[in-house]
Amino acid sequence: MERKTGAVQIQGTKYVSQSSQMLVSSGMPALDEILGGGLPVGTVALIEEDLYGAYAKVMLKYFVAEGVVSNHSIFLASQDESPHEVIRELPAVIQFDQEHTETFCKPKPSETKMKIAFRYENLPTQEDEDKHIELGHFYDLTKRMSLTDIENTDIHYWNGYRVENCVSAFSNPAYHDLLRQIKTKIKEDKYFLKDNPPKKSILRIALHSLGSPLWLPSKNSLHSLDYSRDLDMFIFCLRALVRSALAVAVITIPSHLYREHALERCIHSSDISMRLQSFAGTELETNKVLSEYHGFFQLTKLAPINSFASKHPGSLEYVFKLRRKKFVVEKLHLPPDLEDSASDSKKEKFATAGCHGTNRQLLDF
Repeated sequence: MERKTGAVQIQGTKYVSQSSQMLVSSGMPALDEILGGGLPVGTVALIEEDLYGAYAKVMLKYFVAEGVVSNHSIFLASQDESPHEVIRELPAVIQFDQEHTETFCKPKPSETKMKIAFRYENLPTQEDEDKHIELGHFYDLTKRMSLTDIENTDIHYWNGYRVENCVSAFSNPAYHDLLRQIKTKIKEDKYFLKDNPPKKSILRIALHSLGSPLWLPSKNSLHSLDYSRDLDMFIFCLRALVRSALAVAVITIPSHLYREHALERCIHSSDISMRLQSFAGTELETNKVLSEYHGFFQLTKLAPINSFASKHPGSLEYVFKLRRKKFVVEKLHLPPDLEDSASDSKKEKFATAGCHGTNRQLLDF
C-alpha cells in the first residue's frame, strides 16, 4: 500500500503511519523515548526552566544542534542572551554512545515470537517499517560544533533590539515583532503545508527564556499589570501558526516568575510541556539517595496528536543529571532502604527470642 505522504523523504524526520505523524528528534535520544519517538512536526513544546535556567538552556542547545546536523533551518530568538553566543556553544556530534545503547536496548526480532500463527512470523509489519529509520544523534558537551557546519546552516537570529512600536493586541511590541518575523520566515521559505518547494525541509524554532523580566511591557501599557497575558497569547498564536507548517517549536520559560493560573494557561496553549525541578538550593540537594542526580524531570503534558490515546508514561518518575560530556534524562531507580530492612531483621530476631527461643523464663504460658 502506498503511503499518503512523501514526508518520510525529508532529512532528519521519521514518519509514523499508525498516527500519521512526522517526527523529529529533540537532540536527546533518551528524551525521544519518553516522548514516544520524538517531537511531532507542527507542535509547540514548552520547557519550564529550573530556578537558574542552566539545564533548560542545555536542552535547547541539543534541539538546535540536532537541527544543524539534520540540515534543518533554525529560527533562534532570545533577549536574555545573544543568539549568536548560543550558536557558538553548540555541542559537537559524536557517532556512538555506549551507555545509551545499553540502557535503552530492545529485544532482537528473534526474541519476540508471534503466538498467533507461525507462518506469519517472518512477515514484515508496518511497525517494523516505521522503526527502521533512527532519529537523533549523540553529542559531547565538552567539544564545540564546527563553525563550517554552522555557517552552512540556514539560521535566523532575533534579539529584539530593533523592535518597532505598533498597534497590536500585545502590550509588549516584542511579542508582536517576534511572531511577525516567524510568520515571514515560514512564508518566504515556503514552509507552509500548502507550499510545494523543490526540496522540503523542517524549520526548528528555538525561543530561549521567553517571558523573562526583559519581556515586561512598559509602564504606560494598559496591560502592564498582567504581563502573563502576552506570553499566553503568544504561545497560542504560535501554535496556530506552526500547526499549518513544516515547523516545530521549543520554548523555555522561567515558570517560577509566574503564578500558577498563568502557567496553566501557557501549558494549555502548548502541545508538550516539560518541567525541570532542580535540587540546587533545596533540602533535596543533601539527600544521599538523590546525590547522583541534579533534579526531577516531569512530563506535565503530552497531547495526543492525530490520536485518541496519549503516550504519556503515567506515574513514572524521571530525573536528570548534567555530566561533563552530556545531559542525561532517565528513570528514577531508588536503592533498597537498608536501614528499614536492618530494623525489621532486629524486630524478627527479638520476637523469636521472646516467644519460642531458649530463654523461656521471660515468657511462660
